[in-house]
Amino acid sequence: MIIAKYHRVAGLVVALVIAITAGCASSMPKPEYSRPIVADAHISAPDLAQVTVNAADDVKILPMEEERLSQKIKAKIDARKSANVRTGQAITYEVELHLTRYEKGNAFARAMLVGLGQIHIEGKVSLFQMPAHTLVGEFDLKKTFAWGGIYGAATSMEDIENTFADGVAAAATGQKEEPPKQKT
Repeated sequence: MIIAKYHRVAGLVVALVIAITAGCASSMPKPEYSRPIVADAHISAPDLAQVTVNAADDVKILPMEEERLSQKIKAKIDARKSANVRTGQAITYEVELHLTRYEKGNAFARAMLVGLGQIHIEGKVSLFQMPAHTLVGEFDLKKTFAWGGIYGAATSMEDIENTFADGVAAAATGQKEEPPKQKT
């Protein structure tokens, strides 16, 4: 009886800790604009977006990781652009992400202590209107994850890439924190 109560209380405590800390990995990074995107250049429903990812020479990232991140950004843009209604012809945009930092960190170190084994992803995003390749916006984006314990150990670079990709998509579509709600 006492053991059953202990397990219930322990389960509630673990669930509460996970609920409270879950926001860190999912909190969207804020863009720092070097060239703000003008309102009529935000990616909208009829538009097409091509995404490319490359990295600085000192950044260690595999080509498949660049491709995965590119696909995630495109998917997030496609999901968000449906909330932007614009009439007229579709415009093609090229979104270029130049990574300046990509560190997967260490899950074991994160499990041991908050702040150890951090995950970092940073880069400069340039938004071009095609076919003239006209720069219509540019911003820096940074995402760091440093939680410890079970939550820190269970969070991967792929989780942080999702949040980073959503930050790129939110800025490119001119939206804020929350993604648009899907109609069911």
